[in-house]
Amino acid sequence: MRKKLIAVAGASAILALFATAAYAAVSVKFDDSFSPNKANTSAGVSVNIESADPAAAQPPIMDRIQISFASGGKWNGPKFPKCTSAIILSKGPKSCPKGSQIGKGNGVGYAKPVVTDPVSAKLTIFNGGSQIFVYVFPDLGPTFVTVGKVIHKKDGPFDYTLDFAIPPIKTLPSAPDASVGTVNTTTPKKTIKKGKKKIALIITPKKCKGTWKAEGDFFFATGEKVVTPVSEKCKK
Repeated sequence: MRKKLIAVAGASAILALFATAAYAAVSVKFDDSFSPNKANTSAGVSVNIESADPAAAQPPIMDRIQISFASGGKWNGPKFPKCTSAIILSKGPKSCPKGSQIGKGNGVGYAKPVVTDPVSAKLTIFNGGSQIFVYVFPDLGPTFVTVGKVIHKKDGPFDYTLDFAIPPIKTLPSAPDASVGTVNTTTPKKTIKKGKKKIALIITPKKCKGTWKAEGDFFFATGEKVVTPVSEKCKK
């Protein structure tokens, strides 16, 4: 009887271990918001991302981000001054045309166990018309550009999607590529005049029924995918 009890206890412990491993997966906190949050008006937008893995010292490497916005808004990037990734990488961000910088932010990455401290980075966002370029200037490692495609296509409650492919994030020659920990960006409200007409870079959805829906899809080199739907209160 004693041996049977020990065997049952051992089996239970193994099952508990597997259950813990199954539930200890990467998680992503995501939030985006328009400012002002009034329907059909010129606005800025803020995005906040935080990735974590409770079972590891750092989250796995994130290699793609898709952010989908509520239907009915408008992106007028093609009508604003534009830069290119080639100019940013070869000549530096200061060589971009005046007015093409549309936002900024900061990020934190991890490359443990070689790099024990978090690696902070300054982010500068440039308009590319049908693309968005994020110039990353880290405290450690080379600068790089993350390219986001602006896709305008109806998909359920969404019609604009930003699709970012994240390149390998290098730090030290002996260190592994860094994983994304946090990203916080702000694109303020921007307008330009063309003749007598004022054009807004970002226009909020035309209608408001109390909230606007958005979604962040996050892809990892491990094959994992985290989908984080969010909603934001809005005003008519």
